Amino acid sequence: MYEMCVGPEKAGGALVWHVLAKQAAATLCGQQLRERREASDGERARHCPDCMASFEKLMATTPC
Repeated sequence: MYEMCVGPEKAGGALVWHVLAKQAAATLCGQQLRERREASDGERARHCPDCMASFEKLMATTPC
């Protein structure tokens, strides 16, 4: 299972939505989010392009 979480795109950067596997220490783009943010902080944030590319590859290769 995966969840979306809000965090900076890069250290000190704009907020984006990252993809995080349950029980994982880092997002799919490799970031370790040090603090959880409220979902409302990312209401208008875009999606992390690196996380979304990784997620797309995972979904394309994972059997149903």
